[in-house]
Amino acid sequence: MSEPIVVPSAENRLVRWARGLFDAVLYGNGLVAGAAAALAASSAHYWQRPLAWTVPALVLAATLFVYNLNGARRHSLRLPPNVPPRRRWIVLHRPLLVGVVTVSALALLLLYLSSPYIERLTWFLGHLALLSLAYSWPVLPAREPGGRRRGLRDWPGLKSLLIAYVWSAVTVWLPALCLDLSLRTPEVGLLFARRFVFILAIALVFDLRDFSRDQRGGTRTLPVLLGRQPGRLLALLCTLGSVALMLPGLGLAGQAVLVVPGLLTALVVWFADETRSDYYFAVLADGLLLVQAAAFFMAR
Repeated sequence: MSEPIVVPSAENRLVRWARGLFDAVLYGNGLVAGAAAALAASSAHYWQRPLAWTVPALVLAATLFVYNLNGARRHSLRLPPNVPPRRRWIVLHRPLLVGVVTVSALALLLLYLSSPYIERLTWFLGHLALLSLAYSWPVLPAREPGGRRRGLRDWPGLKSLLIAYVWSAVTVWLPALCLDLSLRTPEVGLLFARRFVFILAIALVFDLRDFSRDQRGGTRTLPVLLGRQPGRLLALLCTLGSVALMLPGLGLAGQAVLVVPGLLTALVVWFADETRSDYYFAVLADGLLLVQAAAFFMAR
């Protein structure tokens, strides 16, 4: 006797569709790109200057392009059974990522060429583009003859510092340049320092996630160089630093609002380890970037 055919209900199809969309936003770096654009806009809001919508749009397109470029390369479809869900999703959805990279590259080019700030942004975006591409692409010589070439992320201790610099430059210095603000003013300098240590704390969370894999692969991140628990302590100190750097022009209530992302970051850092699911890092850790941006809009 044949087994009955199970027809998926409309509710089950809706759940699968929602789950697929959720994974696409997370693993396709939609959340990260949206957070970068929101942080850039929040910087201008803190300075109380109107920022053209094209600037956050430029940040959104650039983040989608850079973060998905590596995933759009060809991958072997032979995946081990214990491969992380994020990696599995990237390999199985390469055509989608190729499309995202193509569309974001075209949008980036259009926004750049039509920008009234093109002259002052050329050198600035150029050096950030080179750093972002060199982050994972093989630009450094191999450690041993015949070995694989390395990206800047493989330089001892540089990975998280590079991420923090690029994110801070894009979300603080870029809008400041577009608003004709000097990068030397306290409002810009302190915000850059605050953003740098905050992003560094988030980057260290992901280093804690990849601790054993980086150790085996020879990627000497700060936690690998210092040790797992000292690396966690460094992330907590960076979180404390982001809270302690008080910004000029904000009242007591505004300063208190900006403490909230720091407290949430400390909790995420404290409970971060390799046993957590991909959703812990993709939703909570990356989601803190949006919380930070929202806090700036609420603080002033």
